[in-house]
Amino acid sequence: MRGRAEIAFEVEGPCGILAALAPEAEDQVQRSLVRLEAWEGGILLKVEGEDLVSLRAALNTWIRLVDIAIKMVKV
Repeated sequence: MRGRAEIAFEVEGPCGILAALAPEAEDQVQRSLVRLEAWEGGILLKVEGEDLVSLRAALNTWIRLVDIAIKMVKV
């Protein structure tokens, strides 16, 4: 069963955060697909997994990565 999730993060300066995360987004793993999009008020994280386990693992990883990038911009 494939799984899919989309999470929107409201942030200032989404292009800088997107640029910081781009190298990680290019390094795709076999069981999941991750896409990041910047919009005027934030970042949209789209994750697809081959199964619910891979979806959960990818979401855990990417939510942390986005959170860290947002915090680092504030420093």
